Amino acid sequence: MKKVKTSSKGRICRYPRCKHILSIYNHEDYCHVHLDRLMQDYKPKVVK
Repeated sequence: MKKVKTSSKGRICRYPRCKHILSIYNHEDYCHVHLDRLMQDYKPKVVK
């Protein structure tokens, strides 16, 4: 059986004032709410 890669327990989202504890299966520095928000901020804007 293949072992699943996990991150350390008790990590907290790096977004200012966010207190979400990240899952051991989330290898990002931000929770899903703030990661989505950060990705939207960096999306290139299409000018028509």
